Amino acid sequence: MKFKIKRADRPKHTELVACVGWSRQSEQPGGELYSVGDDQAIWWWDINGEPVKKLMDIDTSVICMDWFPVAKGSQELLALGCADGSFKLLAKTGRVDKSVAEAHQSAIIAIKWSYEGAALATAGEDGQIKIWSRGGMLRS
Repeated sequence: MKFKIKRADRPKHTELVACVGWSRQSEQPGGELYSVGDDQAIWWWDINGEPVKKLMDIDTSVICMDWFPVAKGSQELLALGCADGSFKLLAKTGRVDKSVAEAHQSAIIAIKWSYEGAALATAGEDGQIKIWSRGGMLRS
């Protein structure tokens, strides 16, 4: 096994990269990589580490992200946990499907889909863990 490091001539993010995640549903073998930085930009990368395009700019700093588990015929969603205590569900096209403004009293430090994708868990700096429906409604 060979580990290859590649350095871009001009970095795409202008600030620190906060998180990265692999999209599992892709026409490209190996998937697609998405990154979110402190510059509040979301970039889409190919398997070779080349930027495909800037997906979008987001209005707040993102701390964590998780891709919706892929099932045949399902729409893939990206869950973003934000520093202001909100979370957002984004479609692969960059469209915001749902935004929950006051999910926690402070930053969301972890966000994770359940294995079947029926629920979303968030953990905040406020010491709370919350379970949400796929549509962004609070369950517990």
